[in-house]
Parts: sequence; structure tokens; C-alpha cells
Amino acid sequence: MRIGIVGSDDRAKAIGRLLRDGGHQLSIADPTAAQRAERVAIEIGARNELPYKQAMSSDLLVMAVPRDAVDTAVKAVGSGVQAVIVDAVSDEYGDGSHSGAEMLAAKLDSRSVVRALINMPQSGANIPLCGDDQHAKAVVDRALHACGCLTTDRGPLANAAELEVPAAA
Repeated sequence: MRIGIVGSDDRAKAIGRLLRDGGHQLSIADPTAAQRAERVAIEIGARNELPYKQAMSSDLLVMAVPRDAVDTAVKAVGSGVQAVIVDAVSDEYGDGSHSGAEMLAAKLDSRSVVRALINMPQSGANIPLCGDDQHAKAVVDRALHACGCLTTDRGPLANAAELEVPAAA
């Protein structure tokens, strides 16, 4: 599967390693740290690619940026998202009435957002998934099963707030 990862911090790198070990073709981009993204891409054996190109050419697009970089990442990805989107943002960024995943889906104008990969991923982990689109959840499930992970369907995207770690006050 072709998977793009938007982000290049330690979590994004761990997600990339897990997905690479599952046999996926990876690309890395980070609109806030382009040079770090180039280094991470080399380190994990991925291509370095612009976020909007990832959005158009990937089967799965993993948004693995810190909370304060979500808007920058959404702008860099643009409106041409063809991929299933995994919300793997590192912590809560909802507004109290909606989960961060619901807000991301609205910003990207996509029903194909799945909340997953919240904690540092590793093979054998049981990863909860929330999403409104069954096809999108099935794509994420296949990608993670190829990496030796199990998944648990935790229901619709509205339930994603249950999985999100509250932001520090």
C-alpha cells in the first residue's frame, strides 16, 4: 500500500518504521520541518515528497503532526485528498463539542478520516479505530494488520474524543 506520513517527529518516525516493516511504500513530508523530513525519509527508507503530492498519490495519508501544526499541515495537504486519512495527531485538539478527528475531517472536507495510531505504535499492538466510513476503517485495518497489529473498532468518529489524550492545561 502507498502511505504518506505528514510529520517527522519521533512519533511520525515510529509510525513510519512500523508501516515500513509491514511492507508498505512510504513517503514523508513535514511542512514545518522540511529538512528533518528529508533526514527521516532517508533513515526509514521512504521518499521525501510534498504534502499535496502525498494527498493525491497515497492510498493512506497519516497526519502525524503535533497539535499546533494541524492547520499548517491541512493547508500544505490542500483540498485534493484522494487518500483515506489517519488522524494520528499526538494529543487532543478538539473544541469541547467535537473531537479533534471530527474537526480534521471538517477541515479536509472528508468522510474518510479514521482516528488511530495515537500512542507510539509497535507490532502486536491492539490499535483502536474510530471513523464514520467503513471502507476507510477497512483500509486502515488492512494496513495495520500487515504490520502485525490488531485493531478494535471503537465506533464512529464522534467517539474519537474517548481516545484522545487531554491537552495539558
